[in-house]
Amino acid sequence: MTSQRPFEPFERTTVSERVRDDIYNRIVSGELQPGKQLAAERALAEQFGVARTSVREAIQALVALGVIERRGNRSYVVEQIPDSELPAADGGKKKMRSLLEARRVLELELFELAASRATSRERNDLLDLARQPTPTTLDEFNLIDRQFHSSIAGACANQVLVEVYGRVLETLVQADLSAELILGIDEGADPAAAITQAANEHRVIADAFVRRDIPGMLEAVEAHLGQVEGRMSLLGTMSRRQQPLDAPATERTLGL
Repeated sequence: MTSQRPFEPFERTTVSERVRDDIYNRIVSGELQPGKQLAAERALAEQFGVARTSVREAIQALVALGVIERRGNRSYVVEQIPDSELPAADGGKKKMRSLLEARRVLELELFELAASRATSRERNDLLDLARQPTPTTLDEFNLIDRQFHSSIAGACANQVLVEVYGRVLETLVQADLSAELILGIDEGADPAAAITQAANEHRVIADAFVRRDIPGMLEAVEAHLGQVEGRMSLLGTMSRRQQPLDAPATERTLGL
């Protein structure tokens, strides 16, 4: 009697990963030529029969792989395709969650130290930064957001922790976690409301920082970081709830 080959578990993949794999395979096969402009997120979502959040996550992953580049609000196949491999299922999300978790742990510790050690000048400078006019563009928000968080961390009087924190922030930047994704903004939508909310959260943190209200500041920081992590979790949940891709790959046209 011959022994039966054991069954093996299937690899779990999300809809965004299947979209990513489809586009990636078309790029490396030459079906999508270098320099080719992809259709807009809305059009791609309709062709794949999935939500735009799934398409957005797929594009983000392909940008991180270096096979897609963003020019304004549009996506293009890069002119020179790098040697790259697709990450394991859910690997990008797991890394992003790990980075956000590391940021949370470091920020809570750093900010608590900063709240007790900062000089009066550092406190007032942060308050001035938070009270600046609310940014009107995502680029301005990105700049001020990073400056705000780094300014508090720098006031903790522990250079080692500041350097570790800086590396985490830099890795987040390199991971191409866009402001649209962080703030939960659809492509082409007006970001004003989301930017205003984030700016108001900064002001609450800064006010508590100036008053040396450590519990109040940490509570505000927790709420602020929770908004980002909540959006990331929501995007992942929405992707997993989408229906499988039914249309054959040959019936979908991903370019313009």
